[in-house]
Parts: sequence; structure tokens; C-alpha cells
Amino acid sequence: MNNEFRLQKSIVPSHYSIFIEPDLTNDTFSGSEKISISVLKKTEFIKINSIGLIIENVKLTGNIELNFSKIEEDKKHETITIHFKSQIDPGCYNLEIKFSGNLDNSLRGFYLSSYKDNEDVEHKIGTTQFESTDARRAFPCFDEPEFKAVFSISLKLDQNLMAISNSPIESELTDSDGKKTIIFKETIKMSTYLVAFIIGPFEESETAIVNKIPIKIVSVKGKKHLSKYALNCAKFFLDYFNNYYGINYPGSKLDLIAVPDFASGAMENFGCITFRESLLLVDETRATESELTRIADVIAHEIAHMWFGDLVTMKWWNGIWLNEAFATFMATKAVDKFNPDWERWVQFGFERSAAFDVDSLEETRPIEYEVISPDDASGMFDLLTYEKGGSVLRMLEQYLGEESFQDGVKKYLKIHQYSNTDTEDLWESLEKSTNEPVEKTMESWIFQPGFPQIKVSEEKDSLKLEQSIFKYEKTSNENQIWKIPIVIKSFSESDESIYKTLIEDNNKIIELNSSPDIFHLVNVGGDGFYRVQYSNDLLAKILKNLNPEKNKLSNIERFCLLDDYWSDILSSNKTVDTFLENLQFFKDENDPEVLNLIISCLSFIDRFIDKNYSNNFKSFSKDYFSHLLKKHGFKNNKNDTNKIKEFKAALIRGLGNICDDEKTINYCKELFETYRKNPKNVEANSLAATISVLSNNGDSNLYNEFLNLYLNSSTPQDEMRFLFALSSFQNIDNFINTLELSLSEKVRTQNAPYLLGQTLRNKKHFSVSWNFIEKNWDIINDKFPENSIPRLLTGIRSITDEETSKKIKTFLKNNKVPQGQKTVDQHIEKLNINVKFRNFNLKYLEKFFLKYN
Repeated sequence: MNNEFRLQKSIVPSHYSIFIEPDLTNDTFSGSEKISISVLKKTEFIKINSIGLIIENVKLTGNIELNFSKIEEDKKHETITIHFKSQIDPGCYNLEIKFSGNLDNSLRGFYLSSYKDNEDVEHKIGTTQFESTDARRAFPCFDEPEFKAVFSISLKLDQNLMAISNSPIESELTDSDGKKTIIFKETIKMSTYLVAFIIGPFEESETAIVNKIPIKIVSVKGKKHLSKYALNCAKFFLDYFNNYYGINYPGSKLDLIAVPDFASGAMENFGCITFRESLLLVDETRATESELTRIADVIAHEIAHMWFGDLVTMKWWNGIWLNEAFATFMATKAVDKFNPDWERWVQFGFERSAAFDVDSLEETRPIEYEVISPDDASGMFDLLTYEKGGSVLRMLEQYLGEESFQDGVKKYLKIHQYSNTDTEDLWESLEKSTNEPVEKTMESWIFQPGFPQIKVSEEKDSLKLEQSIFKYEKTSNENQIWKIPIVIKSFSESDESIYKTLIEDNNKIIELNSSPDIFHLVNVGGDGFYRVQYSNDLLAKILKNLNPEKNKLSNIERFCLLDDYWSDILSSNKTVDTFLENLQFFKDENDPEVLNLIISCLSFIDRFIDKNYSNNFKSFSKDYFSHLLKKHGFKNNKNDTNKIKEFKAALIRGLGNICDDEKTINYCKELFETYRKNPKNVEANSLAATISVLSNNGDSNLYNEFLNLYLNSSTPQDEMRFLFALSSFQNIDNFINTLELSLSEKVRTQNAPYLLGQTLRNKKHFSVSWNFIEKNWDIINDKFPENSIPRLLTGIRSITDEETSKKIKTFLKNNKVPQGQKTVDQHIEKLNINVKFRNFNLKYLEKFFLKYN
């Protein structure tokens, strides 16, 4: 299909020599470049990507020298067309361009970041973020993934500043004006969006060496002491991926740089990975398990990209899932090896569930989806690309076998290194390694939206499996069929047996023994990207065997059972009172992920329950949590595993935030008093839970204390904890102050959209938050990065109030979002479902609590 945003294929770059000189005093930069190109057919002009730059001069050199006659700028398509005074014949040329631009706070292209040191002196940083289509904002280029080239980068800067780019430094020159020019070695052949250059007052960690590759953590001055954990992670993951992929890391150094202002979580620039500070720098002794896991995840994800995404790259942005899904999947595998105690694949249940939630909507899309414009490309960085894609790859790996899958990945990378691919290229390599029809199996998962639900019932000595599309509301696509890898486990008193099959039609009958003493579990290991709905008889058998001490269902299998059941309630296939009744079977739960899922479900009910039954609900929830509290307690013991610490922290949140339990709130007050005296004396998981509970129940004095702790935090994790806690206070003056704070200079633009999103989750003041957003919509869109607006609006997914819902829908109908409108449409649909869920289930809650009393 012809795409008006694409460049001509008849001019191909092979090498860029780029010189950049930033002026951090005046927030500008100037540059020049020489691009080696091959012209494949006769032309009178060259079209190249450029936006927001001033083009000062252009000439074409080679066998002839041509000056430009005119330059046409096309802002819509983000290109310039350079016309020359005579025709250009096929051949090899150098395209030489001089240009300049402004350094702004947009967090894209070549942009400004800043920080204040311990003496409150501000320092500026020039840094880059080019994915997906913003290299063209820093230098004119052929800004499409398929136009891979080698880059030679030179940066001119003040003597007291450090410069970092994709490659090691080759030489350094002192210029006549007293500045220095840093010349970097050539990069590997790579896409423009992977180029990076950063200038500022940085310091480096000690150097770690893995297979002769030096690894460093780079941070602003004064934060080097927070780099040890990240360095250990990077060492482990680089070694892990070297071995897994069967190709040694193709670069000659690996820097991980913490940038104070950064729109995304991190960016896989080859050899020069950039991060927001909270996802790289950490005091390991003061971080929660979830914070440490998240940092490890992000580091592993970005290092995984050095092969999957950088060495081998998708041809166009419709295939971005090849990069991001694979990095998500590989990061989870690597982190599971890094710290097996975390049980990372159990935690992944939440990520899979988030993908299910989006994919249950009419406004979902296939994993691989048409991309035309730059805004379309930016909109692809969502849950369906990352979490659904990663989930589907995990399902495929478990179906093919881990070794066979790995062999296919090695083949794929070896064949396609330094080039570009389509999805079919990966399937072809996997088919050669496994002799399985991978492409036919995966087509239904990659190219059609949604996912199936498997209905399971017993018929004499057989198990009947029926597939149908799962949606929260009835859909027009009810005839969709998937090829579904299924793993079933049969349990008897004395034996367990595994059965694997592939469902290719609407239903399948499997001959399996059936009796009152035997039960069958579908989706063993929880790796399938499908929901399971059991017949009432089968479900009753499974629920009787849920106790973790019976060792029948694993942690992830209990998680999936509960999550699948809750999805049936959200779709009105079951009623909410049955969920509350079945919680009795989870009364001996001991896994923090399963408990956090229960808390999530109860919190959702808490948002819409009628005031007449609110106390009954709190009493019911307190009964459930108190049973667990008697067994585990709040206080941490020396022998507690990290899992137990997380479990106890979850109990604090459940009792404090859902039940408003006075004893729990008092316990949190005592714990925070200990923190005031010596922060090191409070275990991090308990502290995070305590901050959450106290913010929901705190007064103005505590609000001001939390605000001060945010402004003067000593670690990025403390900064984020206290900042987001400000969104939960119930005092209206405090809440309005938080809203106003989000638009002030006291909150970085990378964090402010997330803070506003959190205020929409405030149980009491969500409508106040929406009114503020609506009133300040133009300011928000001017101030925040475009791709952050859908993330801000994620908060509306927790609202169940009909009046506020109508206001939101009316406003967003008239105010479209340029980047990520598909995601916003998904938020709106989820809002509709919440309101319908509330209206449908209120009578069942009334019935339940009348009986409960």
C-alpha cells in the first residue's frame, strides 16, 4: 500500500558523519552532517525527514558537486524536499547539510533536561529521545527503521561537561575557543531511532566487565552511590543474553544513563541506554521488592533489545511488537533467573491480566496493526504490543518447548543480524527448529484482535472444551477462531497426569477419566493467553483443592483461576455476590500476588458500593483479612522471606485502605513515627504500604510532611512514593493543592501526567480531578509530552460514577488526542463498562449483605 508518510526507496543511506554543538546557555544547537547515499534512479530532488530544524545550507558532492536550488518543507509529513539545479544520475554521493535548532522541554528529539545540586544550583543537560520518529528533530535523516546506516558522531562542548554516545570515544580535541570536541567511534549498522548523544555534568560508576565489554552506570553528579544495584543487574543480564542468543553483544561498550527528565521508562539506544532515574538508581536497602523487580525488569528489557530490536530491527512500525513483545518476554525470563525467589512468572499474571482487560474491549486491535503516520507509530507503544505480545510468545515457547524455541531464536538472529525483518521471518526460523506449523498457529494471535475463552465441562469419561471470543460486551466478531495450545492436568487422590493438545475448531472432546475424586485443571502453569470458564461442578471440585498447603494448584494457577472468574463478573456472565462467596476458598492464601489480586477486586467493589452497605462490605473484608492476619501478623521477623514481607505489606494495605481498620491505621502511625526517627529501621515493603494507608487517612499536617519529604527525597523511589501519595488525601484543600502542584515547576513533566492520572483514582474526589483536567486541558496539552496524555487518562478506567462518566465522554468526544487516540477510546469503553457493571451488580451486593448479616 502506498503511504504518503514514507520516503522514496530509490535513495538509500549507508553512513552519517554528524557534528553537533549545543549551546546550553541559550538553549540552542547547531550541526552539520555528511550522509553517504546511493541514488538508484535518476532524480531532480532528494526528500529527507526533518522537522523543527533550520536548514542553512545543502550540497551534493561526489563525481559532481551540486548546490540546492530550493528547499520545500512539508510539516504535515515532517520532510524537506531538496531540489538541485540539475538532474542527479544513479550513483554514490555525499549529501552535506548544515542546520540548527532549539533545545526545548518536549522530552523528544534533542531536548533539555536539568537538575539542582545539593546547593540548589541548577545544571542543564542536552539529551536525546528519538523513538519512534524524532531523530528528524535533531538532524535531517532518512528516519525509517529500514534505512539502517553506520553513524560517526562528534560533539563539541564545554571542558567541564561529559559527552556520551552509542560508541566509545575515539579521540578528544581542544578547540581554539577553549571548548573540546569529542569524536566517537563508528557505530554498528543501525536505524536512526537508536542514535543517542547526551551532554551534561555526569559522573560514572565503577566499570564492570562482561566478556571484554565495559559496563557503566552514568548519573548526574551526587548520585553515583545509587548505581550499584543497576550495575549488578546489567552484568547478569548481558551475560545471560550472550548465552541465550548465541551471539555475543555486538557493541564495544554498554552505558546505562539516568536522565532527570525522561518521558518513557527507558530507551534501548544501542550501547547508550537511557532511563528515568527511578528505574535505574536505587538504594537497595530502602527499596521494596516490587521496586527492585521493576528496575531489574527495565534493565533486562533494554539489554534484550540490543539483539532484538537493535541488531535485528522490524522493517516498519507495524512490526514494533517484534521488538517490544520479545524484550518483554525475554526480560521476564532473565529476571526469573536473576532472582528465582521473586517467581517472576507469577508476577507476570498481573501484566497478562492488564492485556486481557484491554483485549476484552471492542476498541482493541490486533498485535500487528497498520501504521501510517508518526502519530500512529507512537500509538503502538501500548499494552497490546508489550504485554499481550509477551504473553503470546510465552505461550508459544511453552508449547514448542524452551530448547526448541531458543534454537529458533538463535537461527533468526544469525540470519537477519544487521538487517530488518517482518513477523513471518521469526515464524520461519521457529518452524525450521521445531517442525511445527508456527505461522499458521500464530496468525490468529497476531493478526486478529481479541482472545478466546475456553468453556470446560465434563461429559461421562471425557472433557469438553469449547472456544469463543471473550468480550465484556457482546461483539460482532463472535465467529473468530484461534489455534490454541492447551495444557491440562488431571488430579486424583494418588496421581497427576498432563495432557497437551491444540484446539483448532470451535470445540474438542478429550477422553479423560471422570469421577467425584478426580478434577481437571486447564491452562496448567497459567501460560495460555485465554480465559477459562469451568462448569459449576468442575469449579466446585477445584475450589475444594485450593488450599496452598495441599500443593495441588501452583501460585500462578490460583491467580489465573481467580482472575478468570473476576473477568466473568466484569462481563456479567456471573454476579459479584458469587465472587464474595467464593473468597472463603482463598482464606488460607499465602502468595502476595494472589492476595494483591483479591485486594484489587475488593477495591473496585469498594468504589461503587451503596452507602447503605458500605459498613457491611468493610466488615466482610475485614473478616477475610483478619483471618490471614492471625496467621501472619504485620511485623517482620528475621526469618521472613521477601515473599512474606510483601504478603504482610499487602495485608496492611487491604485492612487500612479497604476496611479503614482503626488498629491497622494506628499501627501505620506507629511505624511512621519510627521512620521519622530513623528511616533505616522500617522495612521498605511495610513502609510503602504504610505511606499508602496514611495518605488515605491523613490530615493536613501529614500532607505537608509528605509534600516536604517528596521535595527533599534522597532516592528516586522515595520521591515517587511521597509524590503519588499526595493524590490519595481526602481533605479537599490538600487534594486541590495536589492538582495545582501537578502543573507547577515542582513536579517534572515526566511525572505530572501520572500524578494527575492517580488523582482520578481518588475514591472521594475523582470528579474534582476531572473538572480540573477539563478546565486546564489546553495547559496540559501544551506542557506535557503528547504521548503522556493517554497515560494520564488511564485514571478514568477506575471511575464508576454515571454523572462523571457522561461529562468525561462528552468532553473527550470533542477533544481528540493526537498520539494514542485508540488507547483513549479504550479508556472510554472501559468507563462505560464500569457504569454498567455498577448498575447491574448493586442488587446482588444488596442480596449478599442481607444474607451476610
